[in-house]
Amino acid sequence: MKKRPRKFASIIAGAMALCLLLSACGGSPDSGNTDQPQGSGSPSAEDRVLTIGLAADPQTMDPQALLSTATTCVVESMYSKLLTRDDDMNIVNDLVTEYSIVDDTTWTFTIRDDAVFHNGDPVTSADVKYSIERAATDETLMEYTHWKNVESVEIIDEYNFNIKTWEPYPALEALLSKSGGEILPKDYIEEVGMDGFLKAPIGSGPYKFVSYSADQEIVMEPNTDYYGELNDDWDQVVFRVIPESSTRVGELLAGGVDIINNVSPNEWERINSNEGTSVLLGEGTRVYMLGMKCSEGNETADVRVRQAIDYAIDDSVIAEAVLDGAGVPTLTRVAPGVVGQDESLYGKYNFDVEKANQLLDEAGYPRGEDGIRFTLGLEASNGRYLMDGDVAQTIASMLEENVGIKVDLQLYDSTTYVNILSPREFKDAALYCFGDNFFDGIYAIACYTPDFSMGETDYNNERVNELYSSAMANMNLEERVAQIEEAQQIAAEEVPYANIVNLKSAYGVRDGINFTGRLDEVFNLNTITRAE
Repeated sequence: MKKRPRKFASIIAGAMALCLLLSACGGSPDSGNTDQPQGSGSPSAEDRVLTIGLAADPQTMDPQALLSTATTCVVESMYSKLLTRDDDMNIVNDLVTEYSIVDDTTWTFTIRDDAVFHNGDPVTSADVKYSIERAATDETLMEYTHWKNVESVEIIDEYNFNIKTWEPYPALEALLSKSGGEILPKDYIEEVGMDGFLKAPIGSGPYKFVSYSADQEIVMEPNTDYYGELNDDWDQVVFRVIPESSTRVGELLAGGVDIINNVSPNEWERINSNEGTSVLLGEGTRVYMLGMKCSEGNETADVRVRQAIDYAIDDSVIAEAVLDGAGVPTLTRVAPGVVGQDESLYGKYNFDVEKANQLLDEAGYPRGEDGIRFTLGLEASNGRYLMDGDVAQTIASMLEENVGIKVDLQLYDSTTYVNILSPREFKDAALYCFGDNFFDGIYAIACYTPDFSMGETDYNNERVNELYSSAMANMNLEERVAQIEEAQQIAAEEVPYANIVNLKSAYGVRDGINFTGRLDEVFNLNTITRAE
């Protein structure tokens, strides 16, 4: 009997979270019993090495210079944060034992006194101050834009401190629990320098760094001095970097890895028909987005052109035919389970070829004798995200066939793609697939503001900027949700990004491994266990 992809559920809870029960995913390549017993692929009693196959190299061990989910997957268990999220995405204490709001711009915290870094040094308020103020002041860091709202950390004593923000900041808890909130060892970094730290990083999390070979593997081992409950099922955890999808699947089937991420739909049957492996599907926050230049000198500077491109792309075909049901059409980047999602924009898409051609005619881009209106340069990754190359090629075909926009498509491997886009510079358009580990809509609408858009889309709307600034500081949840929703609606109309589909996550898992995918797609090593 063939096996269907296994499904998981997550519930977002807490004062500023929306409750969401994740449901079954359509588009399964086969059918059968979802509770199929574990088979011959179970690891042996002697096998105490967990091996995870990643689609992309993390590229850095600096948690405040994150470039991808791959980086987060690796560093999540190496470092501790003040607050964190459990597997159900609830915000819970990590290093913090208690905290409270003193006033609109001041929060006070107490951290545990038994946490130590991997070199044995205690975790203190000084480390918190160093880490958070680094993220809040170093403009070269990827996380700076989110953390710049923090004014300072005021040390009270060794384990007590205040965090002050420039203005009221209702999303501080979410910020402290996301990537970039990791606490770094101040004394160790000052001793060995940042370059030395990145070669031999230490944190205070449940797993310790052993080695890193770029584009090959990262090796970690349990931290026996960890202050919390430690999963002792594994003597070692290895992250293997395997960019090519079919190779990643082949390693899973051969027993070379225990878990793989980013499994393409065309590989589901191959995994499920194999004795001892199965596919696990679940919801995610990642959204495919076609970013377009809004600055003068680009055809897409005209909002009618951007709207036409959006109308010319059939999101439902991408969701069902290309992704085999592993995506839901959307007009917003704010995914279900994220504070401020505008439900009127989710599960919806614009597809109207007649309207698209009308808009392009009005914008002054008639078809030439060859039927082509103009050429659009499009950059995309191939192998970084689920079916990304196929999605990009499908978009290119739709634009040429439906409205006469010829697409000069450039596909890059994962590393090259990051190196091209990380300076926030692309030609005419670029295909992204961004997730949201903030779980607050403020993170998603930030991409429509100049701090993020300059060099990418160059989009700038005064009302959106105003809504973003207000929502950042509004302590009234109802009001700030309305502000986030309005910003989404404006962006959906002006289309600096054509939001295409909210992507489901897909993993391949060997039997004998207890693993539940998370909404943020992070591997929590402390909750991945051996089956009894």
